[in-house]
Amino acid sequence: MNPPKLTANDIRAMKARGEAIAALTAYDFPMTRLLDQAGIPLILVGDSLGMVVLGYQDTTSVTMTEMEHHVRAAARAQTARAARGGHAVS
Repeated sequence: MNPPKLTANDIRAMKARGEAIAALTAYDFPMTRLLDQAGIPLILVGDSLGMVVLGYQDTTSVTMTEMEHHVRAAARAQTARAARGGHAVS
């Protein structure tokens, strides 16, 4: 049985309790699936994918369309927990 999805309120409550919050980064379906199956409660799809996956010199070249593509792939793989996308817009 899968644990319930982790919500923003759950994360706030964990922080308030001083509980450690494990979070790892994934950029695609297979890595997200592995992290989800391993029980990682929070998976981040960050704009660092620009350098790690797309070969950009820095994160400023990552478009919202590229972020959406990777967040959607990660979300399809995740069955139990929370996936969050992050992109700094300047």
